Amino acid sequence: MKSSLVSQVPGLAARGQIGLRGDAFAHKANPVPDYSPILSIFTAAFELAACAWCMRAGGRRPILNNVALTLLLLAGYQLIEVAVCHAPHDPFWARLAFADVVWLPPLGLVLLHRLAVPTRAVWGWLVRLSLAGAAFLSVWVFADPRFVTGTVCKTVIAIYLHPTNALEAYGAFYHLGLWSMIIAGIQLARTATSAVDRAHAADFAMGTVAFVVLALTTATVFPDSREATPSVMCHYAIVLAVFMVRIARREHRSGTNIAANPQKA
Repeated sequence: MKSSLVSQVPGLAARGQIGLRGDAFAHKANPVPDYSPILSIFTAAFELAACAWCMRAGGRRPILNNVALTLLLLAGYQLIEVAVCHAPHDPFWARLAFADVVWLPPLGLVLLHRLAVPTRAVWGWLVRLSLAGAAFLSVWVFADPRFVTGTVCKTVIAIYLHPTNALEAYGAFYHLGLWSMIIAGIQLARTATSAVDRAHAADFAMGTVAFVVLALTTATVFPDSREATPSVMCHYAIVLAVFMVRIARREHRSGTNIAANPQKA
């Protein structure tokens, strides 16, 4: 089985970098079609267009800038995955992909922190720990030569090869961050001081729940896709991007209304 995978990823065998994880999905009697970048390109185009609009929209700049940065982060992964699958033998792009998406939970918690008024001390600590964890993992991804050793790309997804348990530790941090986003979002949807901020928090929580549930459902219904979970989750994150656009549009309308009726602010 291992030699079969080596033949699918030219150049890795000579380096002795092939990991055992990822083999089961990559090696099938009936291979799936070759990789196509169309889904990544379409998703990135939507997210970049939404990001550009957010930068020009009216409303509270800290909220809109956070939404724009999150959309840019999501689009960044899509474009990096295209590069990953263009050069699957080069682990640099795979490492860059992981260094990119690890910042999604911290950015989400920063947004919720800005919606939490009055701010509790626990919010600040949670945000700082999340930022520190993402920074540490971003360095680790590049410092550990065995964190990701190669990629197998099929249809519209990428399977990252990792011969150690480093990716499991990364995944634990990432999923803990996602669940923190969901729980904090639900809480703020009930307790935020303004109706606009409660709606923002509700949209953020729903968007996060939606793409996480879709990814977990895919892994359950199609067990062979579990090795591609990072790629699958990032594609489903377009659902979160749609909810982020809803937040930005609501913020824009709210800012426009306040500008037109300052006495109601």
